Amino acid sequence: MRTSARRILTVTSTLLALGVLPGPADPGGLTELAGAWWPSGVAHAQTPAPQPAASPPLPECRSQSSGEKPRATTDDIVNCVVERLGPSRVRLTVAYTYASPLGRQNIWLGVDLLAGGNRLKWFGYRPAPINTSSGTASIEIVYGVNNPPPDRLLTDQVEFFLYVGGGQIFYRKLFTFKNEWQL
Repeated sequence: MRTSARRILTVTSTLLALGVLPGPADPGGLTELAGAWWPSGVAHAQTPAPQPAASPPLPECRSQSSGEKPRATTDDIVNCVVERLGPSRVRLTVAYTYASPLGRQNIWLGVDLLAGGNRLKWFGYRPAPINTSSGTASIEIVYGVNNPPPDRLLTDQVEFFLYVGGGQIFYRKLFTFKNEWQL
């Protein structure tokens, strides 16, 4: 008999003798514990499943300014204010700080609307130029481009981002924004 087969036979015999594995006198011999099957008579500590770290709540777009100021030394977007202009149009205004070393020209603020974590393609807007290191910027968003759903559409988040025109996004900030859109 080969050495590896002999080891398996020895380990199996030992486990049978200790009662860890069910033998002929113990048909089945398994107990369900914590969603897994364990040999009967063997104590097993239940280890709770690791819980994901709780994410801090997202800031929310509001109808009035919260007065929050962006951090002065890093890129930041805060204080999302929403103005409803109609069932398919809103204006969002944010306060920002632009502190990245990417130059002072061709820096823009863009936006994506999300539903259930999915970015939606049925919105149009004109990006806002970022010309100073801090200030406010407004973007008017229109629902109804790229063949949108015929009925109403619910969104739950908006993501603002700073980017170099024609190039990379270098900062993103997500806000809660629950809105019902209609054509």
